Amino acid sequence: MQHFKSRIRQLAEQYLQRAGVPQMQITTQLKKTGGWLILGSSLLIVPLLIFEHMPLAGKILLQLGYAGMMCVGVILAFEEENPS
Repeated sequence: MQHFKSRIRQLAEQYLQRAGVPQMQITTQLKKTGGWLILGSSLLIVPLLIFEHMPLAGKILLQLGYAGMMCVGVILAFEEENPS
């Protein structure tokens, strides 16, 4: 799990560096990005609530997208503090 967290964080940092975010602001920008991913993931649930007769493949893709965005958002938004 730690490898997964570090890999996601590393990919997000690389993306932000390519976008031109200064090194000193990357940590705060990662937290903001994680928060937006958490909020954005809720938008994938809305079609499931509105449309009753959606194809099964569509439902599965929306649920997987929701779970993926939520997990990545939580990883980026909330940092674990290491007990010293």
